[in-house]
Amino acid sequence: MAKDRLRGAMEFRSSPPPSGDDAATLAWLRDRTLIGDLYNRYAYGVDSIDMDLVRSVFHPDCVVVGTMEKGGLDDYLEGLEDGLAMYHATMHFKGNQYIELEGNKAFVETWVVGYHMEAPGSPLDHLKLGLRYKDEVTRCGDDWKISRREAVLQWHTGPFPRPALGEPPYPRKPHRSARES
Repeated sequence: MAKDRLRGAMEFRSSPPPSGDDAATLAWLRDRTLIGDLYNRYAYGVDSIDMDLVRSVFHPDCVVVGTMEKGGLDDYLEGLEDGLAMYHATMHFKGNQYIELEGNKAFVETWVVGYHMEAPGSPLDHLKLGLRYKDEVTRCGDDWKISRREAVLQWHTGPFPRPALGEPPYPRKPHRSARES
């Protein structure tokens, strides 16, 4: 039987801490914490549809290979915001994460589960996605930014992509108050 590509070996592994150098170990721990925080900020930004916060985790020249399209950061964020606005709520969880540090670059593989909830009374089932982010990350001053993202769909339940159902409330349009706050 052919090997299932979705279950193939991960490309990246976590790098071990430096040995015998306390300052290098502290820097390694700091970098890992800052990199891990990118994904916490991303999930919070996505779930609150705070696109400025989402943008803050990416390098301006980032290329995104998503589950539905490929391109530059601006196009990705515009499509992401439009897609998120269709749902009553979303909630993303970061699972296993592997960080391989190499100086001012890092390779990160993060497993994520995203819940996309339909509004009460929707004829559609809720969407649940299992994703794997395969990211190249670059040091930018004292912070880190995602410079290339590949989102790999592992599994889903519910309609994907979400079908448009016509006039409101489907697809749901963003509330004016949410954009002004």
